[in-house]
Amino acid sequence: MRKLILLLVALSVVSMSQAQDMKIFKAEELMEEGSKATPNDEAKFKEGIALLKECIANPKTKKLALAYHVLGEINARIVNTEIEKLHSGTCDSTLFIQATDEAINSFLKSNEIDQAPDSKGKVKIKYLNAFENSSLVKYSGNKKRIQGMLQYYGYCANFKNQWKDQDGALEYFKKTMDLPKSKVFTPEETAKILKKDRKYYNRIGYYTAMLYFGKKDWDNVLKYVDYAIQDSNSLRDGYVMKMDAYLEKGDTAKWVETVKNAIHDMPNNVANCQNLLKYYDEHKMTKEAIEMADELIQKSPNSKVSWYTRGCVFMNTLKKYPEARNDFKKALEIDKNFYFAQFNMGCTFVNELMSIKDQLVQDRSNVKKYNEDMEKARGYYRKALPFFENTLVLAPTKTALWGYNLQTVYYNLQDGAQKEEMVKKEADMKKVIDGQLTADEFITNYNITLTNLTE
Repeated sequence: MRKLILLLVALSVVSMSQAQDMKIFKAEELMEEGSKATPNDEAKFKEGIALLKECIANPKTKKLALAYHVLGEINARIVNTEIEKLHSGTCDSTLFIQATDEAINSFLKSNEIDQAPDSKGKVKIKYLNAFENSSLVKYSGNKKRIQGMLQYYGYCANFKNQWKDQDGALEYFKKTMDLPKSKVFTPEETAKILKKDRKYYNRIGYYTAMLYFGKKDWDNVLKYVDYAIQDSNSLRDGYVMKMDAYLEKGDTAKWVETVKNAIHDMPNNVANCQNLLKYYDEHKMTKEAIEMADELIQKSPNSKVSWYTRGCVFMNTLKKYPEARNDFKKALEIDKNFYFAQFNMGCTFVNELMSIKDQLVQDRSNVKKYNEDMEKARGYYRKALPFFENTLVLAPTKTALWGYNLQTVYYNLQDGAQKEEMVKKEADMKKVIDGQLTADEFITNYNITLTNLTE
């Protein structure tokens, strides 16, 4: 009698399990019927989804990985139906997002269950790659299904963005970036996906980092910002975000490393060099400054900014003005229109004069020596003048850069045959600084042209 009861219990369990399997089969039928209809019969899809969710909720269901896969398949077909409506403008974006989430989550769950060891510790993978469950459907498997939907989260993010839902857009940008790293793929397959579609992932990574940057979530900015840096279109923004994130986290060592990389990757961006030099100067890091400048020249000897940077170190940090001029000259040989180098070349003469100012006679009663020293001082201003005027011609809108320097030079050259002209130039330059005269008008009035003084 006991054996009979146990047998009946066992048959009952088998019967219940078979009933759940029949529901999966019925869901497949509904999916096929819905797909064959024109247009697709979404009611059939929904009915199949309801059946599968009953199976999944039932602890007696044995083929749980299969149930999840079929659930993913039906939702994927709903997504494809909505994609076909995109061009006609009839796509139900809410349904698209919902079905995309359900499809991908179902395939991932199917894969998770499929790759879990059984009671004996053995893993028997059935649904990763192509398989057949019945004569109705040939499935492509969890991996291929996920692979085909890798960029669907991007559509979801776009819909959220159109709704002005930035948090929602961020959620789906993040899902886009994380999906290739899911366990359905091997590390090698993940790397291959990211390499094959690197432009796409670099762009999405940029959007993700930007949204986290707006939230001041520095750790997540740093998690995604390198994708932005790998795209030339977002390279500058990427470095700005990365540098700011490290500063906000108080990691100055990483900030310095990032600025160095930015200088190397953006050879025409002077601001990065200036920021790093300012940091070294404020922290009295003379040795680090010259090492950094030498390193730049070794890495990028054909970069004008490399030579410009070392010129700045020689001029501002080491006060070695002839050496600074040599480096600014190298920068101008690469690009004669590099107005920062033109300006700093002029500054080397003025700064060198300031460094020996105390050695010059200020006592007018010592007429001979006073006149000699004043002529020596004017010699520095005469050498600086054409470089400052070159800067004016090359960057007429940068009044704050050259305005005061030119006014000072004109003031200090009010002597001899050019005195009258310099007095007038000084007065007009003050008008430019005050906004009463434009730089272009000043250039035209005095016929100032670009001169090459580095040959």
